[in-house]
Amino acid sequence: MKKDFRIAVLFMLVISLLASGCSKNKSSNVSRETGSYYTEEYDYDDYFADGMVEMAYAAEESAAYSKAVPAAAANAAEVPEQKRMIQKSASINIQVMDPLESAEKIAVLTDQMGGFVVSSSNGQEYYNGDIYLPRANLTIRVPAERLNEMLEFIENLTSDSAKYVSNKRVYGVDITSDYVDTNSRLTSLEKTRDKLYEIMDTAENAEEALEVYNRISEVESDIEVYKGQIKYMEESVALSSIDIQINSIKPAPIHTVQTWSLGEVFSDAFENLLDIGKSVIEFIINFIIVVIPVLILISLPVILIVLIFKKVIKSKKTQKNTTDEAKVEDTLTEVKKN
Repeated sequence: MKKDFRIAVLFMLVISLLASGCSKNKSSNVSRETGSYYTEEYDYDDYFADGMVEMAYAAEESAAYSKAVPAAAANAAEVPEQKRMIQKSASINIQVMDPLESAEKIAVLTDQMGGFVVSSSNGQEYYNGDIYLPRANLTIRVPAERLNEMLEFIENLTSDSAKYVSNKRVYGVDITSDYVDTNSRLTSLEKTRDKLYEIMDTAENAEEALEVYNRISEVESDIEVYKGQIKYMEESVALSSIDIQINSIKPAPIHTVQTWSLGEVFSDAFENLLDIGKSVIEFIINFIIVVIPVLILISLPVILIVLIFKKVIKSKKTQKNTTDEAKVEDTLTEVKKN
């Protein structure tokens, strides 16, 4: 009986896998650029690896099981008609006289439309010399059906949309196939969960009930993941994103014409003369009061050293001359005696 119970549980899992299109080593991790979403790999190998032998044996024993599998695959092939799911986004750059005021108007209208501001920032950009112009950046989300209305409002904030609107771009991503596929997998898992509950009601002991409960917990976890993905896709389709860059209109350069006047020339020359005279007088005063005393203080020790040196040399010469005269007198005296 326990073997038949495990076979029934495993058979229900096989039916759900075939109906949802899941296969071994299949991952739904697709890049955002293709309009798909990210989902962790859903692999049931570990889910029923311990019962593969019993499943193979049951498939040989029961012809009803082998007939039910093609029927489930046929049901999975029947895809209901689905409205196209398009994620719309846009980006636009504009130039206005007051970027901060324009950003505030956009935020107010976004709230009135039932949308919201995702991010907002403002700053300054260098223009010329010491001139810095304000700028603002916004990312908003508005109802998809009012996307064009919001873009038109943004363009009308400028005085000349043809001149001051640039890099306007509207684009969309079709996620219909991902949305349908996720719903199909969710439906299949919900059916599997319901069947597992029915099987748990027929469990004859606590061990069988615990085994089915563990399977139900795993299925419930995957169901919540798919519900979250479906909610995200529905919200991304219902609300469109707009990236807005608002810069200041650059002021036109100012050209001035300089006039010539003879009186101004004489006035400038006289002012230059006064400046030069003032500089000369200041130099003389500073030279007398500052430079000359400093030079005296520096030169006095040098003069004293030179005088002392000269006196020493003169004294040595005098002593030498006196000695020489004495020798000459002694020599004359000796000559006279002889």
